[in-house]
Amino acid sequence: MAALHGGIAFEHIVKAGLAMRHPSLLADGRDFATMLHAAGLGDKAGAPLTKVKTLGAAEAFKRLRSLLPISATERDVDSLLTARNGVAHMGFHDATQTVEALTQAVTVTDAVLRDIGEGEIDFWGPYRDKRHDLAKLQQDALDEMRRRMMEEAAEAAEWERDPLRALMNSIKPALEQEREIAEKVLATKIRYAQKLYRICTRQRLYASDMKRLAKMAEVRKWPYVDACSQTYSRCPVCGFKEGIIRSRIGEDGGEVVDEDVRECFAEMFDCPVCGLELDGGSELSAAGLKIHYYKDINTGGTFTLPLFF
Repeated sequence: MAALHGGIAFEHIVKAGLAMRHPSLLADGRDFATMLHAAGLGDKAGAPLTKVKTLGAAEAFKRLRSLLPISATERDVDSLLTARNGVAHMGFHDATQTVEALTQAVTVTDAVLRDIGEGEIDFWGPYRDKRHDLAKLQQDALDEMRRRMMEEAAEAAEWERDPLRALMNSIKPALEQEREIAEKVLATKIRYAQKLYRICTRQRLYASDMKRLAKMAEVRKWPYVDACSQTYSRCPVCGFKEGIIRSRIGEDGGEVVDEDVRECFAEMFDCPVCGLELDGGSELSAAGLKIHYYKDINTGGTFTLPLFF
């Protein structure tokens, strides 16, 4: 965005330098109505002032440079205008040219400010002394670019050397973020269940009783179209031994080679006593509940690995 704003400011300050001399210097010579407005003959223009056509930034700078000594050349400001147009029309530009472009904008702005009699302090405000630090900013930008290139090269080498480790490193930030969110959500749900459990205890009721009185389902229904496996586990809030775990049933037994065994992945936990409701493997795992087990589809029994120890 610095390139875009710098380019816009450049065009405005250059046109201010022309307008100070005479408004007609801003007119596009190909548009007679604009020239009439600039000459004070707008009543003869046949077009409103809002439709005047002025010069582009490059042509405006070319005109001003013929009237005012400026150290920057048309070639110097080309990077600024290219960067501005890149951001405005394409949404990107060569970031390595940003500082060079802004340096030219500052150079031209200072020259025009002196010419039109505007004070540098009033115009630049708190940035008066910082506007010439662009060389350092450019070096910092180059250092950052080199650092990123080195990181990308190291990452590419790791993918080639150890693809599995590279994959794990690439998804680690997302997994960490998911874990943090799950912990925060879990803490909120546990506090809610603890408060509800205290209320239920005083009333000598279960959370499922209160839901039934409120004409709600005592326990949430399985919301997926997939088959559901139901098992039980101790509630981490109230200690009820038959908190309900419901799981997706896999197509096979995973590591267990047995056509009667299916692999199950926990998705929900509901406690009918305190009302604790957990969703997804991340929340169940953070609460210390099992999220992966095996089920014998003939007997209905469940187990986890290892089997025979």
